[in-house]
Amino acid sequence: MITIRPAVPEELPQLKDLWRKCFGDPSTYVDIFYQKFCPVEQVLVVDEVGELDSMAAMLPGTVHLPDGTDIPVGYVYALATNPYMQGKGHARQLLKYADEYLQKRGDKAMILVPASPSLHRFFETVGMDECFATRKVEFLASSLTGDTGGGVMTPVAPREYNEIRESYLKDTFHVTYSDNMITFQQIGSHMAYGDLYKIEVDGVVGCAAIEYVQKRRLLAKELLIPHAQMGKAVETIAKEMEASRYHIRTPAFWDGLSGSYTQAFGMIKWYDQDLHAKYCSTQDAYLGLGFD
Repeated sequence: MITIRPAVPEELPQLKDLWRKCFGDPSTYVDIFYQKFCPVEQVLVVDEVGELDSMAAMLPGTVHLPDGTDIPVGYVYALATNPYMQGKGHARQLLKYADEYLQKRGDKAMILVPASPSLHRFFETVGMDECFATRKVEFLASSLTGDTGGGVMTPVAPREYNEIRESYLKDTFHVTYSDNMITFQQIGSHMAYGDLYKIEVDGVVGCAAIEYVQKRRLLAKELLIPHAQMGKAVETIAKEMEASRYHIRTPAFWDGLSGSYTQAFGMIKWYDQDLHAKYCSTQDAYLGLGFD
């Protein structure tokens, strides 16, 4: 028999163990997440006779709509099932419980980022819709020219990063982040030998969250700067951070660099029927970081 419920503080060691078993993240990263960004009580678990088989953090989030409205949403993060217990439908049952939990909390929708492209179909079967796309482009180091146009890239504090971010996205359908959650992204980037950066090109200021995903591969999880400066911004990143390949993500609703393409990224389940009717066909809203 299983029970689905919020976790309790005494179960923190089990939560950490399940996280490491499923995702392989360093213990330091997991410790920081629970110490500073997510109380244990915000984690839902599937309990089978005292063993935690599945979990998911219910982070509070905000979606900014094109009409200027901010709505509260539940950001489902670190959804995980013990590999030995997969195939029993625990994740599906946990998400059903999460619907009730989030609606009682006052959230108007659930959002999440599937851990792999193959999981998008699974989340469709539990009522989620594609909503948040991203525009991607990849460069080999050998294809870059080195022409930065005098671009400058400097580390920046989370609050300033967030101010630059929102200056570009304020009139769009996008996920906003508290300064605290931007700090969480910064910690993740630091652990992957990157950071949050301000990039200045031609007198224009943009921002990028950057980290190494492999020893010679670098990912800009988001690059926000006007299209006219985007190419030089990439050259500036490459000048400062050596890699063999550069992966760049920008909003899907912006013009991209040559060779870029859009790809499904985040999903949503609306609890408010009026919002669902108005926005259910939207597929290029911007989520950005995702903490993926």
